[in-house]
Amino acid sequence: MTKRISIGAIHPRRDFLRMALASPCLWALANCDLGLAEDVDPNLVEPTAEEAEAAISAMIRTSATDVSSERLDAAHTLQRSVDRLRASEFGDYFKSSPEEAARWENERAILRYLNASFDKALGEIRETKAEENTVVFWHLYNMGYVVKTPTQTIAVDIKHRRASELIPFVDYLLVTHNHGDHFTTSFCDAMTAAGKPVVSNFIKNDWLVEEDEREIEIGDSRIRLKRVDHNKTLIKYVTTFEIDCGPKTDHFVVYHVGDACDVSQLTPKAPVDVFIPHLAVGLDVPKAVNETIKPKQTFLSHILELGHLIDKWRWSYDYGYNQVKRCANDSVILPVWGEKIVCSRG
Repeated sequence: MTKRISIGAIHPRRDFLRMALASPCLWALANCDLGLAEDVDPNLVEPTAEEAEAAISAMIRTSATDVSSERLDAAHTLQRSVDRLRASEFGDYFKSSPEEAARWENERAILRYLNASFDKALGEIRETKAEENTVVFWHLYNMGYVVKTPTQTIAVDIKHRRASELIPFVDYLLVTHNHGDHFTTSFCDAMTAAGKPVVSNFIKNDWLVEEDEREIEIGDSRIRLKRVDHNKTLIKYVTTFEIDCGPKTDHFVVYHVGDACDVSQLTPKAPVDVFIPHLAVGLDVPKAVNETIKPKQTFLSHILELGHLIDKWRWSYDYGYNQVKRCANDSVILPVWGEKIVCSRG
């Protein structure tokens, strides 16, 4: 299902989320610390093929802008699979051959969903034409987004085993920082080989930006880059991207901040239309949303990082919905994999 947002519109979901997240079982899932590391809870059962197909279909059919019981139920079904998949197993899946990957996807519901959501997004990216004053987003995985304007298609922080299939449709790639859950090496290399810009603060190419702040232009896009802290140890490690999408979008601004942790360092020059932050890296997202940046729309991101250990930094759907609730702002949503969101001025 396509989610169409008129920037500035209100989507009354908070009351429903508040009631859903008040459920003891949901709060337990959202806040538990099972101490599993890579030891899978023996009481967790992988969804059946029928359950998996129903959950995947529901995730595709429902909307981030109007979170229903159907989407929450589907998320809980898929979460069982998430909580049974070891990080090492995800690593094996990620580097597997197409035949091996198909076997993984047949056995693990969350991997089947990851692949099916990419199929959905890829087909839509290929076929969608962004209208004037419209920007279309697809969320792929983790902090990864494809952004389509009337004149360009932009990729940011793409981590996916099939990422290179995007090359014919993407004009340039932005990478916020040198952590493996924010880029795919083969995709970066293939983009460069195709003569398409790959902008980062660490990849040695013609688009390497090592300065603390800089502005660049790629086609109709004007991009302001600023290096900020990831945490107290990784200082100025993350490059944030303030993307002016050009005159055909009425200068729509996308502000993707990767794993930025300090709200005081986030200083966009223009009013932000869509803000894409990490929901659990220490950033005060409610303050950014309601007091400092005040974006027209916020896409909370970085849930279900399957490369992280089961009980360490692998934030669940319910954790994500709880962070939406904390923001107390109806412009904040939690996109899921494959989700298409159409934003327009009006």
